Formats: sequence, C-alpha cells, structure tokens
Amino acid sequence: MDLTQRSYCNRILRVDLSTGSIGTTPLPEDVMALILGGKGLGAWLLYTEQAAGVDPLGPDNHLIFHTGPLTGTTAPTAGRFGVTTKSPATGTYFDGYCGGYWGNMLKYAGYDALVITGAAQNPVMLVIDGEQVEIRAAENIWGQTISASTEKIKEKLGDGWQSLVIGPPGEAQRNLAGIFNESRALARGGVGAVMGSKKLKALAVRGKGGVRVHDKKQYERALQLAYRAVRMSGPISMLRKEGTANILEIVNIMGALPTRNFQQGQFEQSDEISGDAFRQNNWKKEYACFGCPIGCGKWTAPLEDGTVIEGPEYESIYALGSNCAIGSREAIIKLNWLCDEYGLDTISVGGVLGFVMELFERGLLSAEDLDGISPTWGNAEAALALLEKMARVEGCGEWLAQGVAAIAERFPESRQFAMHVKGLEMPAYHPSAAKGTALAYAVSERGACHLRGAPLGELFAGSADPLAIAGKPKLFRDHQADKAVWDSACLCAFPGYGMTLKELWQLVISATGFAYPTATDLEQIGERISTLARLFNVREGFSRAADTLPARNLTQPMAAGPASGQVVELAPMLDEYYRLMGWDAQGIPTREQLKELGLEKLVETQP
Repeated sequence: MDLTQRSYCNRILRVDLSTGSIGTTPLPEDVMALILGGKGLGAWLLYTEQAAGVDPLGPDNHLIFHTGPLTGTTAPTAGRFGVTTKSPATGTYFDGYCGGYWGNMLKYAGYDALVITGAAQNPVMLVIDGEQVEIRAAENIWGQTISASTEKIKEKLGDGWQSLVIGPPGEAQRNLAGIFNESRALARGGVGAVMGSKKLKALAVRGKGGVRVHDKKQYERALQLAYRAVRMSGPISMLRKEGTANILEIVNIMGALPTRNFQQGQFEQSDEISGDAFRQNNWKKEYACFGCPIGCGKWTAPLEDGTVIEGPEYESIYALGSNCAIGSREAIIKLNWLCDEYGLDTISVGGVLGFVMELFERGLLSAEDLDGISPTWGNAEAALALLEKMARVEGCGEWLAQGVAAIAERFPESRQFAMHVKGLEMPAYHPSAAKGTALAYAVSERGACHLRGAPLGELFAGSADPLAIAGKPKLFRDHQADKAVWDSACLCAFPGYGMTLKELWQLVISATGFAYPTATDLEQIGERISTLARLFNVREGFSRAADTLPARNLTQPMAAGPASGQVVELAPMLDEYYRLMGWDAQGIPTREQLKELGLEKLVETQP
C-alpha cells in the first residue's frame, strides 16, 4: 500500500541528541491499519522500541511527537497532535494532546512522527524546515519564559514557523512542567521535564506540503456530514459561547466541583467563577486552533497590569479557583498566566496549591517551611507567591514543583488526603460524586485523567446515575475505546459532542482507504490501543494495586451536597472492567485477548 496516498507522509523523523544523528524511517506499514496513527502510533513506537525500566529523565527515554491521518486535512479540528513518553511524574506510559498550529505544520513538513532520543550536552533547539533538519545551539533562550523564547525564535527564523518550547521548570526537570505552543500546551505528566532532561529548549517547524486523502469524493461527502453534526450540536454552541467553563455551574450543582482539596463538592462562590461570569466580565475575543469550527478558546481583557491570556479553561478555573477556595476571577487569570508564562500544568499546580493549603490549615506545614508564606484557604496572594516560587524553581518551589505525590513523601501524615492517582494530580470532577469517572481516574494508563474515556455525561448530560456503579465499567470501557480512536485519528474531543463514531469512521475510511466495514470496527482499534498502553505499564511493574484512588474517595464519605455520604466502591467496578477488557484479576491482559486483538506476537518481540 502507498501510505502517501492514504493521508500519511510515510516518514518518521528520528533525532538522536547524544550523537547528533538525524534520519528518517517509514511507518510500520503492516500495522498502520491496526493502530491508525496518533495515540496508536505513539504507543506502538514506545512499546516496541524502548526497553523496560528506562529512567524517564535519562537519555534512553523516547520523546515521541505524532500526528494522525486526519492531521492537516480539512476535518474539524485537524491541527491536533500528541506526545508519548514515559512520565517522570508517574513512571507510566504517558500521552498528551495539543491543538494550536504546530501539529499540522509537522505534517506539512513531511513527517507523521518525530522520535527524539539521547540528550545534548548543552542547550539546543531542533529546527525542521521540510527536508532540512538541524540541531542548533539554544543557550541564548535557555532560562527564558515561554513567551520570551517564542518571540526570540520568531525574530531569528522569521514568519511561517511554529514552535514548541519549555520554561525554567522544564529545564530544571520538575514534574509539573509542560511543553507549550504559544497559548496551547502539552501540559501534564512532566513531559516538559523529559524535554529538559535532553537539554532540548525548543522545536521549530515549518512545512509547505499538503495531505492527500485516499478518496476525495467520498471524503468531501463525509466532511459535509461531520460539519453538519457539529453545527447542529447544542453542547458545541455552549462551547462557543462560554468555552469549556460552560459546565462549571452544573458540575457544582451535581456536587462534583472539587473544593478545598476535594474536601467538598460544591463551592460557595461558584457563580463568581462560572463561564457566564467570565464571559460577561473578562472574555473579549474567541480563539480557534487550526481547522476548528468551534472557537472554545477565549482571550481575556487586559487586567490592571496589562496581563492578557487565553482562557482560563474549566480545568484551570477549578484547579486555581475552587480547589483553593479562591473566588476571584482576576486572581485565577493571574495564576493561569503565570503557569502559561513559565510552562507549568495548571491542573497539577492547582492540585499542589490546594494540597499545601490543607497541609498548612492542619498545621503540618508552617510559614517557615514555605519561605514565609502562609497559604490559608482562599488566600490568592499566598497562592501567587507559592506559584512564583515554583515557576522560578527557587526556595520551597524546588520541591513543590515536583507534585502532590512527592510532597506527600516529605509529609507522610498527609497521604490520606494527597489527591493523585499514580502520581498525577486529579482533574475537575469529584470521583465520589461521579462513579464512572472515578473508575476512569483509577485505571487510566497515565494516572488521574478525565480525557481517557471518563463518562462525564453522567454529570451533565443525564446519561446515567452518577452515584450508581452498575453499568459503569461497560460505559467507561466503551468511552475509552472511542476516545483512543479520536486521539489516534488526531481530532479534538469537542467535535464529538456533535459527531458520532459513524461520522469519524466516514472521515477515516475515505482519508485512509483502510477497509473498516463498519464504525464499530473502530472500537476494536481503540481497545487494541488502550491494551497496548496497558502492556507498557504492566512491563513497568504496574497492575491492580496501582489502579486505585486516594483514601478521601475510598473511605471518607462526602460530608454534604447531592453526594453526601458517598464513597467510591471501586473493587467491584475494577473486577467487571477487567473482565470486559479480557484482563485477569490483576489487570494484566490475557494471552487470549492479545491474540484476539492482534497483539500476541508483540509481547514476544518486545525490546
């Protein structure tokens, strides 16, 4: 098969920063129909090419950037790309996705993926200009913030380029560090620390090519149906109006808005930080990523100090707002800006700030431990001061920027309320008030995550009783498979509030020419990819014991709200989920299931 006629470039760019070698290899042609691209390609490359037990911050850890078959096409939100690596924060398989304009540019430069290995001796940046690829010195931008680095790259290279950069926390290899494409980010799991460990400050790319779909006439019809589904969607219209924050009020009403480090599920100032409040008072202009018909991003009006940011998004509002009992929109904007400026993950930063506030309130941390800062609940000035320490990686910020799990190791008495799974801080839905989402947090291959199939509709779409556990393992399993396919095609999740798997299937088969008879065939691809990620974690020593939740969710009943008295009954959901996935009682995929998914030989040929 000619993959260049099937919406692929059929080239993987490979760069070894230790030796300086640069080359290309073709895609694994015999397996592309099994893994599609994007998440599937990243998982395949990491599992088949990286040995077990690699230090996440060592030169042998692979940093893999990948596009999908729909990246760079005219499909809705086709600028998406991802990164796959072993996370320093969790020790697990890790993948993250980003919008913006970098992904389509990599595809136009002629590459489906970029695999970076080794580590440079001194700071460098990778410059990809189509066929011309160079490793250049980057001492002049090392130590610079995200915006300063981005501007210097633009000044040096000129127009038509897109860049990915890290800030000082990434350079210092802190677990909260992300990788930023201007206002968009690959933010979670310490991927910025992996980049920093390789002394790689930035990646700049420019491409002038295009993408050729397999059947143009069929694709154009599929495109019409996809865009019609997006236009007719009520939830998508709310995204246009209030961004991702449009759900904050309903999540609060359902008792699932994490407040004061997950001690509560409702915030008394939720109306002050809702999507409507931001729209009325702070947001002035929409932002859309490449190929996006939605425009969920929002630019703020300048604050008194001139600060203008894109956002904040719902997850950032929860993390820097209700989780810290901060009800000031202006404070949340400033905190969000500082994260974006220095390259930090807002969810994890908010998890740390809320955790530290509870530690301080309980007397387990003192102002002396925190360089004279007293972080009481709702104290925005203290939160900003602590964040500045983390951003600059100085004083207490050196260890705070390592995340909740690392902090809990310093203060063992806090482990009962250290809100993380596998080392990754919790997203913006209280597990005790949403049992399907709780299961998703527990078993997600990258740690606590709402983006790997969590059935969030149980909270705001009435798709299921959020407090029941019956049926949740199947609901999550189905959502997980679907999401793995979206991430492998490399489209944003938001068109999925209008499009179904059928519309995605029509786009995929017309673009790739792969013979998937029905839309349900994509579900098996999603299950195969999720299982592949699970195999990586099993090889790294993870099994059922790691598929758990904080004690606050398992043994401490919710004190008030609609979920009053609730804890998460995790064990029976795990048993049923494992059974549905074809895994054994310890969560390890069985030989029979691997054979059914076409993965049996992979286990025998692992590095």
